[in-house]
Amino acid sequence: MSTESSASAPVRRGSFGRTLAAMITVLVVLCTGLAVLTLGQGPRLVRSDIDTDSVVQLAQQRLLMHSNEPLAEIAAEQVSVTPSIPLTVATDGSTLSITFDQRLLYGTDYVVSVSGVTSPFQEAASTFDYSFTTGSPPIYYLQKGAPDAAGGADDAIVRTTVSGTARDVVYAAPRIQDFAVVGSSLAIATETADGLSQLMLVAPGQTAVETLPLPTRGTITQLGSSVKQAMLGFRFTSVDPAAGYSNTLLVFDLLAKHASFTLPGTVIGEALRVDQWRFIPDSTLIETTAGGVMSIYDSALQQGAVIGDYDSLGEVAPAGKQSVIGGQGVFHTLDLLSGQVSPLAPILPEGASALGLPLLGPDGSTTVSMASATADDGTTRQIVVRSDSSGATMVFDTASGDARIVSVVQSPNTQYLAIAVEPRPGAEIVTSLVDRSTGAVVRTLSGLRVTWP
Repeated sequence: MSTESSASAPVRRGSFGRTLAAMITVLVVLCTGLAVLTLGQGPRLVRSDIDTDSVVQLAQQRLLMHSNEPLAEIAAEQVSVTPSIPLTVATDGSTLSITFDQRLLYGTDYVVSVSGVTSPFQEAASTFDYSFTTGSPPIYYLQKGAPDAAGGADDAIVRTTVSGTARDVVYAAPRIQDFAVVGSSLAIATETADGLSQLMLVAPGQTAVETLPLPTRGTITQLGSSVKQAMLGFRFTSVDPAAGYSNTLLVFDLLAKHASFTLPGTVIGEALRVDQWRFIPDSTLIETTAGGVMSIYDSALQQGAVIGDYDSLGEVAPAGKQSVIGGQGVFHTLDLLSGQVSPLAPILPEGASALGLPLLGPDGSTTVSMASATADDGTTRQIVVRSDSSGATMVFDTASGDARIVSVVQSPNTQYLAIAVEPRPGAEIVTSLVDRSTGAVVRTLSGLRVTWP
């Protein structure tokens, strides 16, 4: 038995060696194949990050695309986005950063494709594909005498969306004057029984209401907010003239203590009295007009600069770099960075005349104007017109000489126009949400002051 066993041992050792050699050969072939496959396929996209709500609310938001290996420099020409949007790109290690220069459309499917993606260590190229759907933020509006508000026919701040029919009463009270979205809260001005104003801060979904302190008894007008800076502003006039408030601009910094402060006027220590004012988006700057003179103030530095003799103040363009101003019936664009003023002459249909200052488009090349149009039979009605270098297109028609357009406001990404109309004198104001590009009415609301966050 032992002799037979020892005689067969060399045979088994030889078989083991051949098996080991075969296994090594197979592993070498597999590793070589994997290496060739890896070298031939280029970098792979392993993860993408984007805030689908922020991209519709703010410009300069980013899509981050992460690779499994370092990336060679990628040019903007290699990136395509559908629907198209101006963008810039930057490559940092294994991450590609795509910055959208403008706000994206609400509730829209976007497809991003990056071609010719390579590594610094190999020439094999690949394509990164990614798709996402943008968010649809809520909108708010004021409904006077809302039947479903607490207390029966109180006024109500209603939250809803552009599409759909769902509506939620966020806050209800008698005699709501105005409101503004600031951060995640609403600032609401109401009129007391004696005709004065009070100011409250309300967080949607919460029952607690904070009353913001006013410097004295008085009235509030032109309530506005800066969403990014969490600042609130309004004109304030005191009941007692001796208190010194007459259309005085008061500002609340809600990131600090909830107390108001004034901006100095041309005379140091004198509170700034304004005819019109507004925050410049994404900035601490404030535009004002007073006595036909326009100025820009930095609320953080408490310093200002005079722009010139202009008596009307329009909306800031969505990119936050231009503003529409007017003087002696002529429109201008103001470059908010350089202070340069340029003429602005929107194209209107024949027989139409502008009513109020136009709104600038996302890149400043298009405008939306409210106008009065005269028909061949001599009757007039109010319309809304979109114009660019190629001409004018009517996007909304009241179709009645009795109807009056109360206001035209565009969404922060300029996708929609909120056009508030009084159908006839004394009638309830109705707001149409209109697609800015096509003129299609997507929804009608019984209320006014439509506001996007």
